[in-house]
Amino acid sequence: MLHAALDASGHVHIHNCCTSPVNLIHVEASEPEYKLIAQQFKDGWKHPSKTLPTIKRIFYVAYSGAGLVHLAKFSDYSNKVGNTLMLFHGTRRGCHIAESPTAVASCNSNTCNLCKILKGSYHMERAKGARMFGPGIYSTLISSKADDYTSNTDDTIMKNVKSRVMIVNHVALGRTKIMYEASHDTQHAPHLYNSVTAATYPEGGKVNYHEAVVYREDAMCANAIIVYE
Repeated sequence: MLHAALDASGHVHIHNCCTSPVNLIHVEASEPEYKLIAQQFKDGWKHPSKTLPTIKRIFYVAYSGAGLVHLAKFSDYSNKVGNTLMLFHGTRRGCHIAESPTAVASCNSNTCNLCKILKGSYHMERAKGARMFGPGIYSTLISSKADDYTSNTDDTIMKNVKSRVMIVNHVALGRTKIMYEASHDTQHAPHLYNSVTAATYPEGGKVNYHEAVVYREDAMCANAIIVYE
């Protein structure tokens, strides 16, 4: 079965990796891509109160079926607006996906946000709620900040799982508006802009660490996940 995956540079690779649907492709620690992603994770760990965790595994996100549609839309949008960065996003996991090099198929649990993303894309419907810059899809250069949003469900399935999972994404920011104040009522990128980026306190803003927000699903595409503890 053919799958497509984005590498750290945003290039699409076709994999004929298996005979059944999978959502992840294991990346060996000896591969240059592993080292590049691992280094960005380590460089982005900035919180002085947090000990740098150990990376256990890295996987490419494998797109097939409906997921290929999202991959194509993202590629078109990224080529159109540019300024595409590799950023981190934390979310909740509710299954044992990525717990071993062969645990590569997603689950169908309604509480596993990770698998919902791996099956296709981020969804604006799940972005609703009180946020500093409105209901958008948030990501960051700072892995230790994304870590604040990673979690495992507290049910019996995940009771003894100590590792956590962080998503590495390509995010097409295009022309980004630097925000120096919170704007909770923002519903979309400002006129003539494609995204917003929060200014940090040293830059005159209101956040400690970098965060960027996009307001459309085709502006963000998961390309890898990091398993760490």
